[in-house]
Amino acid sequence: MDSLKNEHKKLAELINNRKVTYLDIPVHFNVGDILIYKGTEAFFDTYDIDVIYRCAHENIEYKKIENSEVILLHGGGNFGDLYSLHQNLREDIIRKFKHKTIICLPQTIHFEDSANLAKSAALFKEHQDFHFCVRDILSVELAKEFTENVLFMPDMAHHLHPLIDKTESGISNVFPPKILNLVRVDAEKQPNTRSIVKKGFDWKNLISREDEFAFNVYLKMNKVPWFSSRVIKLWGYQTENIVFRSINYFNAFTVVHTDRLHGFILAALLGKEICLYDNSYGKNTNYYKAWLKDYPFITAEQS
Repeated sequence: MDSLKNEHKKLAELINNRKVTYLDIPVHFNVGDILIYKGTEAFFDTYDIDVIYRCAHENIEYKKIENSEVILLHGGGNFGDLYSLHQNLREDIIRKFKHKTIICLPQTIHFEDSANLAKSAALFKEHQDFHFCVRDILSVELAKEFTENVLFMPDMAHHLHPLIDKTESGISNVFPPKILNLVRVDAEKQPNTRSIVKKGFDWKNLISREDEFAFNVYLKMNKVPWFSSRVIKLWGYQTENIVFRSINYFNAFTVVHTDRLHGFILAALLGKEICLYDNSYGKNTNYYKAWLKDYPFITAEQS
């Protein structure tokens, strides 16, 4: 895990002590995206990155972006045509800020329609200073259609390491095992092929009423420009609680069965025994092969 975290040094070298805007912070309840967000903030702390403006996907103050030299686009698995809200934002930023260095943090690329891929790639390729960080080999090849500046890099959630001491990692001797069954219920879900028969849960089941209240406060306050920079800090504090709760929940189990990439990554950061299933288009398997095939406590199931 040390080596994966250290891969992010290449990103710090690319930023090169310049002023940064961080865009598309996840203000929703996908805990995987929140783990990426908190890992990105940990990266900023590690390398003393000067982030002068943070924003989610709406009510962006474009004048504040002008004061930065580098624009960082949040990473994850939503680069493509499955999640148009975030893709449209990225394409808008590419059009508006041709004079800035723009870096997309580690992504998996997936387009259902090749025509959409070609159209998007043509737009990004017009930008002379766009840098694309991607987290699996298939995405490396696709990224070359968008820019010559491609960096192969693990997910930003790895910057949360260390969450445990080395002595806490490994197969538990607790019998019978306590199995966590994390199952997607969104557009990337697969038909159930699991070897266990147990009710599943998804990230939304970890969300509390307090989280929902904080989310609603954010939505109302973010509409007022004077509050926007303050309210993103409040959301940051709330996401700390969500991550803490998620870690504690995972630690109540000895084995993790999951088809969610960040269920897999969080379980690995916690040294758990893992049974990995794929999502609808091979994202999990590709990431496993790229970065975690040497993790000793995992079984990768074939879909």
